[in-house]
Amino acid sequence: MTAFLQKCRSIASAVIGLACLEAQLSGDTIEETFTTDPSLRGWRSWGDGSLFHWDATEQRLNVAWDSARPNSFFALPLPGSLTANDDFRFAFDLTLESHAVGVLASQPGTFQIAAGLIRKNDALATNYSRGSFPGPKNTVEWTWFGEAGAVSASLSPVMIPSDGRLPWGYADSYVTLETGRHYRFELAYSSTHRTARMSMLTDGQPGPQLTDIVLPANFTRFQVDTFAISNYSGAGQNPLYAGSVLARGWIDNISITVPEPPILRLRARDGGVNLDAVAGWRYTLEASGNLTDWSTVAETQASQTAPLDLWDPRDGLLPVQFYRVVAIRP
Repeated sequence: MTAFLQKCRSIASAVIGLACLEAQLSGDTIEETFTTDPSLRGWRSWGDGSLFHWDATEQRLNVAWDSARPNSFFALPLPGSLTANDDFRFAFDLTLESHAVGVLASQPGTFQIAAGLIRKNDALATNYSRGSFPGPKNTVEWTWFGEAGAVSASLSPVMIPSDGRLPWGYADSYVTLETGRHYRFELAYSSTHRTARMSMLTDGQPGPQLTDIVLPANFTRFQVDTFAISNYSGAGQNPLYAGSVLARGWIDNISITVPEPPILRLRARDGGVNLDAVAGWRYTLEASGNLTDWSTVAETQASQTAPLDLWDPRDGLLPVQFYRVVAIRP
């Protein structure tokens, strides 16, 4: 699992023999209510920042979705990456104040508004096009398309693999969102069942049952590392099916739950480390004399959730060594 790899690495590096490090890690639920400036908690905007405005008085995030603008995101990096092997969920409140599709004569069809999980490096690439195929990749998001002519309004969560190619995880639920209503959406993904389940509330009451996303057997993989409210440009669409959107509203009460990390507790020891391992994970002890060049000195797969020792067989032969632990789920 790469979900907490960077976090584990930063905590696990220690000068053995000179320092003894003990760290406690746990699973994480991120709650954002916008009561104070979100930039103080790591939120930032990419692209056209004028589309996103923190309303200090109403304590919410005002959003404009305008497909005539460039790809733009109001985003929070996660502690690490999530993949199809991880359980996770996200939820948010949404109220639309205005919404129109087909607002550009050259793009008369419908186009999505979106929020969810992206991989930052993919989404910020100059050639990234959400409206073309196979343009997008590494995406797990909530999307909604307004009605346009013979095309019905649809709530269409989507899971896009790392290579962007079909099959995607995708399911339409034909739902119309009304302006002025208070909606809450939640997407919960189960790695065991390879299924994403979406639910919604309308003004606090249960909404219609939404179609689950079940990843096809030949779905490859995805990797996401950022939660984002996403404004996608309409550029790059097939002219025969091109759509556009202009909408305004606000988002609040965001909740993001990521899994417990594979290293629950880590303790530095002379010549190695001791950690509280999680069954099924493979743990690698890497060593370096300069914090630049790293080599593997020990590796094992945990058969049970229990303390685990990883030792450097060269202990005592080198004057100073730094160590880090990498955890991967096979």
